[in-house]
Amino acid sequence: MRPARIFTALGALLTVLCSPPPSAIGAGNPMTLVGTLAPWPAGQYSNVAADATRHVAYLGSYDDQGVAVIDTRDPANPILSDRLSTHITSELLTSDSADLDRVGRYLAVSHQTWSAPSAFEGISVYDIGTDPYHPSLLRRIAIPGGVHTVQIDPEVESGRPYAYANSEGNLKVTIVNILTGATLSQYASSEGIGCVPPPPYCQGFNFAHEGFIQRHPRSGRVLDYVSYWDSGLRIVDVTDPANPIEVGAFDYNFFTNGLTSGHYAAPTPSANWVYLEDEIGLLETGGVHVLDTSGCDGSSYCTPTLVGGWHINGHPVQGAALNALIHSGKFVPAIFAAFKRAFTFDAHNLDVRGENELLAANYAMGIRLIDTSNKTAPVEAAFYLPNANESDACKQDCGFNTRLTWGSYFGSDGRIYASDLGRGLFIVEERVRGAAHAAAPAGQSAYDAAGMSAGEGTRGSGSGVRLRAVPGEGFAFSLTTSREGPVRIAVYDIQGRLVSARDLGALPAGVHSVSLTPRALDGRSPSRGIYFAQVESGSGTATVKFVH
Repeated sequence: MRPARIFTALGALLTVLCSPPPSAIGAGNPMTLVGTLAPWPAGQYSNVAADATRHVAYLGSYDDQGVAVIDTRDPANPILSDRLSTHITSELLTSDSADLDRVGRYLAVSHQTWSAPSAFEGISVYDIGTDPYHPSLLRRIAIPGGVHTVQIDPEVESGRPYAYANSEGNLKVTIVNILTGATLSQYASSEGIGCVPPPPYCQGFNFAHEGFIQRHPRSGRVLDYVSYWDSGLRIVDVTDPANPIEVGAFDYNFFTNGLTSGHYAAPTPSANWVYLEDEIGLLETGGVHVLDTSGCDGSSYCTPTLVGGWHINGHPVQGAALNALIHSGKFVPAIFAAFKRAFTFDAHNLDVRGENELLAANYAMGIRLIDTSNKTAPVEAAFYLPNANESDACKQDCGFNTRLTWGSYFGSDGRIYASDLGRGLFIVEERVRGAAHAAAPAGQSAYDAAGMSAGEGTRGSGSGVRLRAVPGEGFAFSLTTSREGPVRIAVYDIQGRLVSARDLGALPAGVHSVSLTPRALDGRSPSRGIYFAQVESGSGTATVKFVH
């Protein structure tokens, strides 16, 4: 969201006509807030990197206010423990911290100039191994053109001490050694960088926006899945970091695919699928493409296949005021106020859990959990709209002063850690399963129709409760608890909507038979299909998938 690029694009698009959006509100299964923190007043926060095991989160800034180090040992009451300054060159020559990444004992922070062109551009590398609440600066690595996003190699502690820096200034991926500070190589899209074709025929703009590093589970090659804006997805073999080689691409051709902006790409653990997200910002709104990459292992050049996609429901265009002005074709002062409604309904950063769950930060529409069991037609399973910390949010003197969820990520504790540009850090839980999700088999979703056999139960948070569906008996279950206490059971459909619920009162320890009337709360009979039951008790929680 660099201002110069935004307004250049705005000027080029003033003659494009769009229809106003229908009204829509998040529907389905809302998540539950655990805790939140706006580290300082009028913050303009960027991405978050959380370590749920060590109970700490790092929150960057899309201005020069620095990186917040947040103690999450009490997730309901996170507190600021340190602040990493981005006044690097001097107190007057300042930089931002638009992105950060954490792997093992290392934290990397990206920097672009903020107050003046002569401020520091590059990355800062911190050691968080000894004291994660007070990171120790290892070094700063200058990268001309600045760094918008940065990723640490997932094998950084196993012989690959590399970081991958993506730039809106030099338009390339720069690979550096974080232990020596040496620049090893740069990669640029084979389609070209910057304005493509060259002026005056420019129809697209190509730059490296984000990367996702993963060793391919079959070929063993280390691949960087680079979202390269109008150049789409670029798959780069970085097994040898000194010699990156492009080995695949899903190209955004302006004339065939429309105006798109590859912003974030995330492969599944099998590498058979890649979710590619667009941040369009003006006029239309960006969603997520589902690409089949089963033939892309780095051994030969490949072209992923588009098989499906997901888009926030009810918002095909950005704010109505902005679209009305663009529709009018009049470049008037009011357009600058209306511009605050740009970048409103785009999907933004992504995260994956197993093969069939996708987490999307969707700007004004908050956190969206998406079930991708059907890759051709993903469905939303749960959502959360960050609304807290309003008294600390920037009101007027900032670029964006509405809810803009920047990133959301699965934590190892079963919670979700998210950042909002104006409202800070949010820690939430999925209401259907809450913390019980950690009990699902590794790499599978509790919503995964292919990953859990019908009627198969899970042990949830706490080890003293089991739940099993009784085949052929509608909403009938066998429940085992390890101690006496109150018990509640609820049934949800595949989209996370509550179908039926019952408080069972205090039950003694032991095995119990439970049945619910197979009728939804609105009085209608539920249709045939896949459902999930969750039990909550003093012994813990558990979830089971079954077919009705």
